[in-house]
Order: sequence, then C-alpha cells, then structure tokens
Amino acid sequence: MSGQPPYYGQQPPQGYPGGPPPAGYPQGSSPNPGAQYQYPPPGQAPGQAPHQQPYPGYQAPPPGQQPPAGQYQPPPAGQPGQYPNQPYPAYGQQPPPAGAYGQQPPPNAPYGQQPPAPGQYGQQPPAPGQYGAQPPPGQYPPPGQYPPPGQYGAQPPYGQPPAGYGPPPAQGYPAQQWQQPPPQGMPGYGAPPVQPTPASQGYDKAQKAWAKPANTSSDVETLRKAMKGMGCDEKALIRVLTGPQYSNPWAMVQLVQDYNSRFIRSLEEDIKSETRGDLETALLALLRGPLGHDVAVLDKALNRLGTDEEALMDVLLARSNADMRAIKDEYRRIKNKDLAVDIREDVDDTIFRLCSMVLAATRAEDAAPVLPHEIDQKVTELQRATEGTIGANAVSVAQIFTSSNAAQLHAMADAYQRKYHRSLQDVIEKEFRGDMEDALLRMLAAGQDRASSDALRLHEALTKGKNRLFINRAVALYWDVPRLDAAKAAYKKRYRVALGKDVKDLLKGDMEDVMLAVLKEK
Repeated sequence: MSGQPPYYGQQPPQGYPGGPPPAGYPQGSSPNPGAQYQYPPPGQAPGQAPHQQPYPGYQAPPPGQQPPAGQYQPPPAGQPGQYPNQPYPAYGQQPPPAGAYGQQPPPNAPYGQQPPAPGQYGQQPPAPGQYGAQPPPGQYPPPGQYPPPGQYGAQPPYGQPPAGYGPPPAQGYPAQQWQQPPPQGMPGYGAPPVQPTPASQGYDKAQKAWAKPANTSSDVETLRKAMKGMGCDEKALIRVLTGPQYSNPWAMVQLVQDYNSRFIRSLEEDIKSETRGDLETALLALLRGPLGHDVAVLDKALNRLGTDEEALMDVLLARSNADMRAIKDEYRRIKNKDLAVDIREDVDDTIFRLCSMVLAATRAEDAAPVLPHEIDQKVTELQRATEGTIGANAVSVAQIFTSSNAAQLHAMADAYQRKYHRSLQDVIEKEFRGDMEDALLRMLAAGQDRASSDALRLHEALTKGKNRLFINRAVALYWDVPRLDAAKAAYKKRYRVALGKDVKDLLKGDMEDVMLAVLKEK
C-alpha cells in the first residue's frame, strides 16, 4: 500500500515526518506531519497544492521501474493547462499532453490509461457527427489559436489542429473556401485559361448598359430642321452625326431612336430621301453604327451583281472571335439567311473554305501566348505547304493563318525568315494568285503591323478613286480612336504626307467635308 495514495481522512504513513521528502517533492515545503489528508477542492489534482506540490504520502517508484497499477502519477510541477478550470495555454506555450483537454482522470485510473469518453465526467458529449466537424464558414478563430472548449465538439489529440485548420484535404475545398493558387508546376494543374478578347465597341448589346446617356433633344431638332422643306442642309447633318458625343456607337443608337420617336419618322429613310451619292453612303454608314454597317457592307458585296471581294475581306479578316460571332448573328437577324450560305453562292471553293474557317471563330485569342515550339512547328508546316511541294496547299496555309492571332503571325514571319532565309510575304506572293493571295497577304500584314496595314488600305482606296471602299474603311476606324490615330501616324510616316492633306487634294465638296470629319482632320 506504500505506493497507493491515501484515502480520504487516512493518516499519512508513519516515518515520513523528519525524513527526506519523496522524489520530486519540492524542497522546503514539507507538510505538517500531524495533519490529516483532505481531498482537494474541485479542479485540483489529488493531494497537490495549487499547481506545485504532490499529495502527501506519494512515493516515487525506484529508478527504472514503472509505478504499480492503479497509482496516479502527478504531472511535473508547474505544468500548465492540465485541469478543467485552467485556461488553454497561450499561443507559443507548450501545450498539454494527449487526453488532457478539460477532463480529469479518476483517482484509481491505471497508469497510462486514456481519459474517459466525452461526457462521462460532466462534459456534454458532442452531437452526432459533430466530433471533428468543421465549423461554419466564416467562424474560424484566428490562425494558431484553438477555439473555446466545446465550441466545435471534442478537442482533437495533441499535435493535430482543430477541424477546419491547415491546408485542404486531398480532394480540395470548394473554390469559395480555398482561394490560394496552386504552386507552379504542381502535377495535375495545367496552364491558366486564356481570357477571351472582348467584343469591339458596338458589337455587344451588354455594352449599352455602361454607355453614358446622351442629351439628344437639340440634335434631333437640328436634324429635322436640316431636312425639312425644300433643300437640305448637308453641313448641319455632317456636324451633328460626326459630333464628339456620337463617336460612341450606343449614343448614335440613342440619337436614332429619339429622332424616330420624336417625329414618328425614320431618320435613315429621311437621309436616303434628302442626300445622294457618296454623302449618303457616308452618313448612313455612321448612322448604322459599326455592327450594322458591317452587315450592310456584306449585303452589298454579296447580294448585288458580281461579288466585291475587297469589301468582303474588309469585314471578315483580322477580326476577333467575339466580333465575328456578333456579325454572323446580326446578318442572320437582318437577312434571315446564313452568312456562310450566301458566301458559298458567290465565291470559288478555295475562298469559301478560307471564309468558313474565319466564320468558325476559332482564332487564337489576343491574350494567347506565343510558344516557340508551336511557332517552329507551324513554320515547318508552312514551308511544306508552299515551297516544299509542287502546287501550294492553300487549305493548309489558310488553316494556320486563320487560327493564329496577330502576335503569332508576326512571330511566324520572323521565324520563317531566320529558318529559311526568305520572307514569308515573298513566298506567298510566289505561290498564290488572285483573291487567295490578297487575303493571305492582308492577314500577314495586319499581324505584323496593323497600323501600317490600315494606312496602306486607306491610301490604295483613296488614290485609286474607290470612294465607297474608302468610306467603308474610314468609318470602320472612326469608332476606334486609338486605332485611327495609329493609322494616321503610319500614313504620314509611310507616304511623307498627312492623310488629311491627301483627302483635301483628292476629294471635293460634301465628300471632302464628311471624310475630314470622320477622320477627325478638321
């Protein structure tokens, strides 16, 4: 019995007073030998003064031996966080051993026995399925701190964080709970998706919600006054329709709607009845906006006597996927026909196959990267489809060109020059003829330098007297001010003269006035 703790009211063993205290007993704190042993108050271990002294009569086992079964071994002196009424240790302090979370072992528990199940000694057991469950999102305590006892069910064993802490399990948390991006190069994670190129201004109806409303009350009155009665004030029409606030296509839509509702008339029909020739073409192009004008150009190029391939390619080539889808949908809405069907009826098989690839809207987005190994592979395919075979494979070349963005086309032109010591432009000019040659060269030029390509096409139409083609190309730039400014700068650099100067020299009358206004050369 010497190794057993005394029962309540039992005298401590004889021979203890005057002798040395048991092993592990704090020096200089011997108990009163005549005092009876009292069971400690709640929250204190049997026979131990608050957090320091072991109970009287406790004798440590000889060195190297385990204490007898049933003997309770007190914790080391001063160890915190082991009894129900003590708080959890502060952050950074040594935590208690396993099984010591808020539960007191019975006095006669065998040595090393695990504490009783939750709820056996006064603690409420967790609800079914609550043990180890994660707390609701947004209710986690700060990292590194345990939640209050019993808040999220029974505490986990020492060395394991509470449920809801640490990195996600193997299957991963939902996106709203685990936002940290995966490490670069981690297996199972591919390259991030490429952001699609947004539609140009005027091609997506969702843009209308963000357009600033225009005050059109005075402008609709001016337009009606300019076309009312005998004659027409062409300068007033040009001034209103090329006004700064209507450079946003959605403001132009509002102007047309306000005019039609104010006078119960059609602004488009009024302009058709009051103007003629190139002025009518230019004002209607502005009035319809970029998307409506593209559809009108396609209609005129396809559904008239003969086919205008230049106008057709102006609309289709070097367009984003979003713009191309918008054009196809608007054409079907207005004409009640499929654009591909109309094209097939008007062009040869080779051009139709190129147009079909364009209409598929599978061009690499502008944000798609330029990967050297892919560029080298495409350059090899281009060489095999042109110089490397008898009779160029137009379909293969068209497939590569129509599926590549501007940066990739530019990289292919540079890589072809380095690898084969020949210009890709020269190869196309040598291997192709007619409309296919023009289409491929146009895509290549737009990829290498879009501003220079725009300047070239403006100069060709202007100097060759193709007024309708010049109007179409100038109005297409009108809605994109940065692109227009770049084209004018490239024009001056390439031809040593300002675009506005050539317009004044080559055009006259109302056509000169409206084109200078469209090109912002006043």
